[in-house]
Amino acid sequence: MNNQFPFEKDLLQLGEGDEFVIFIKGRAFVVSPASDDDMERIGHGYYCLD
Repeated sequence: MNNQFPFEKDLLQLGEGDEFVIFIKGRAFVVSPASDDDMERIGHGYYCLD
């Protein structure tokens, strides 16, 4: 069984200001690396996958 998060390799290669679009069941999600300000602004709804 593969325990790697889908798109993990692609997401980890994103630099500051880069964005990645993921389609899930017909919906588009724009993903980008979070800054410290983002983490303060959005203080809920995130997961740590260390």
